[in-house]
Amino acid sequence: MGAGKTTVGRAVAEHLARTWLDSDAEIEADTGLTVRELRDRDGVDAMHAREATQLLHALASPEPSVISAAASVVEVKSCREAMTGKDVEVIWLHASPAVLSARFASADDHRPVYGESTKGFLADQAAVREPLAASIGARFVDVDGVSKTGAVARVVDALG
Repeated sequence: MGAGKTTVGRAVAEHLARTWLDSDAEIEADTGLTVRELRDRDGVDAMHAREATQLLHALASPEPSVISAAASVVEVKSCREAMTGKDVEVIWLHASPAVLSARFASADDHRPVYGESTKGFLADQAAVREPLAASIGARFVDVDGVSKTGAVARVVDALG
């Protein structure tokens, strides 16, 4: 959350002339609820299940695309397996918890916020998720202090 998956994903898709799929937008279109509203109504587990289902659906499409998926999907075994597919490249936008928590301070209401310390929560998430992303061969792209243009260039370079 807050690393730039929507902004960077959209721009990378445009650069590559591919369809762009954003999990948050797809979930909202399917449910009529933002991800935060879904979490508030149905709970975190249901929100994460919906995010996983959305990714698996997007990966099943035969059309080459750029998918901006929720980071929670890396915690789901079936998603990790799907992300190791032959034609799948996984980019992990990495930003430090300090940078991400600063973005939350000025964020709109669509991002769920957990606990008393956003920075601590994000650090805990990274400690769980980043090793899982590494285990499937994700390419980590550092986006701390990088402009949108710079982040897009880094992603395109990572894709080779």
